[in-house]
Amino acid sequence: MTNLPHLPRVALALLLAAYVLPLAVPVPLMEDDEGLHAAIALEMVERGDWTVPRLMGEPFLDKPILYFWMQAASLAALGPSEFAVRLPGTLMAVLAVAAIGWFACAMFGGTVGAWAAFGYATMLLPYAVSLAPLHDVAMVPLVTTAVAAFWHARHASSGGALAGWTLVAGVALGLSMLGKGLTGVGLVGIGTAAWVLWSRALSWKLVVAGTVALAIGAVIAWPWYAAMERAAPGYLHYFFMERHLEGMTEATQRHAGRPFWYYLPILAVGAWPWLLFAARRVRQPLGDGERLLWCWFVANLVVLSLAGSKLATYLLPTLPAVATLAAVRLTRSLVTGEDARWREAVSKVSAGVTATLPLLAMLALVLGKWPPLPAWAILWASVPLVVFGLTLRARGRITSGPAQLALVTAATMVVAALVVRPLVADRLTARNLAEYLNRSATLPSKVWVIDEGIGSLVFYLRQDLRRTLTTRQIEHVSRFSLKDVEGPPDALVAVASDRIPGVARAIGLGPVTIPPEGTFLVVPIATLDLGAARSGT
Repeated sequence: MTNLPHLPRVALALLLAAYVLPLAVPVPLMEDDEGLHAAIALEMVERGDWTVPRLMGEPFLDKPILYFWMQAASLAALGPSEFAVRLPGTLMAVLAVAAIGWFACAMFGGTVGAWAAFGYATMLLPYAVSLAPLHDVAMVPLVTTAVAAFWHARHASSGGALAGWTLVAGVALGLSMLGKGLTGVGLVGIGTAAWVLWSRALSWKLVVAGTVALAIGAVIAWPWYAAMERAAPGYLHYFFMERHLEGMTEATQRHAGRPFWYYLPILAVGAWPWLLFAARRVRQPLGDGERLLWCWFVANLVVLSLAGSKLATYLLPTLPAVATLAAVRLTRSLVTGEDARWREAVSKVSAGVTATLPLLAMLALVLGKWPPLPAWAILWASVPLVVFGLTLRARGRITSGPAQLALVTAATMVVAALVVRPLVADRLTARNLAEYLNRSATLPSKVWVIDEGIGSLVFYLRQDLRRTLTTRQIEHVSRFSLKDVEGPPDALVAVASDRIPGVARAIGLGPVTIPPEGTFLVVPIATLDLGAARSGT
């Protein structure tokens, strides 16, 4: 703890609780992506096919294999449970925190490393993703490790050190190729290239190191991609040309059509509450490490903003740079006293705003016409405000504004995980629909789920029913497209309770009893007047 003179130990304890306790609290898998990826990983285990990710027997081509491997290994070892599904994501999130702390420590010393790790761990976007882990969570430690390896390679004092760090970079890049294709390679390459050019450090040593690292990465990743091409001919063209190239250059992908400035508000919210410290102008010339961080952050932000396809989680691998820049500024201010008044004011305001976030989430649930919130949820959501008030009264024990902010932020995370998250998950899962179908001896030949994902539904089905599933036997359909489907006589239509009014306006459900919030109305497709919907009457 000698490197943490300004980080309260209780904040570190709360941070640990914020990451560990969500694994111990049974919360249903959420739609869309969390449930979908869990169902695919479970099918890999049950089929014994660890090469091709599938959903109901159909190859799933949109994501590479790395995160599916981690989830499948966890499910194979621990059995099908929410804990097993989420454990790999939590481990990757913790590994990202450790990688950031290690890198920042190597560049700037232990205190900066501690603050950088804590800052990233408590930013809103990284923590939110850790609660419902997606493939992007595995990219952060890999990108961070690759950038760190190239930094060490540039400063290597011997051929052996250069070779070692080149190997580390190559392994990280290879795993990133198995995680998100060429995305990680692009993020690392663009950031480090901009840094080398800014620092006028381009050399044959770095060119050779980069080339060898790419070759090592390709050797690691290629066997799986080749196996996928054999199993699903055309996969390489689809994934690299359509998903990658067209995703970057054209507005044809699922997440296209968003404006250039799309990531700016996401950055402001997702990097809260530490972004303001990173953005603070400094008077000293930038050192080599800070130049690398700014290139890592700004160059990648520009490239992501220019891409045709945009999604909030794509920003994750840039946030380690933001966290480390914030840590550099904070540590310098705490040591030298520079900008002390500004630092303390920003810390106090940020802590106050952060403390209100659980209550604001509760207000959003109420405005979203969610079911009445239990009184205990409101009371627990007020805890961070109480902690904030106590920190104001304990100024003698809390030595700085950033320490106050750290304590309040960690407390807010615990409340978000244990109070807000379960309420949201109960609304965004199809577990109860699976329980309804599990009461039957067999599944209908077709189940249409309107305006909701189907991953958690497949995951929670009884194993004997899940094994009988055929391709697209359970399928998502929008309320506006349902009128165009033609199902067998025993087909069922499932509508989440909160979707019923909109579905009724689109296709006409007739007189129905709306089930409790968070559950599904299930009706035979034969009872719906789809002919009238098709004719617009």
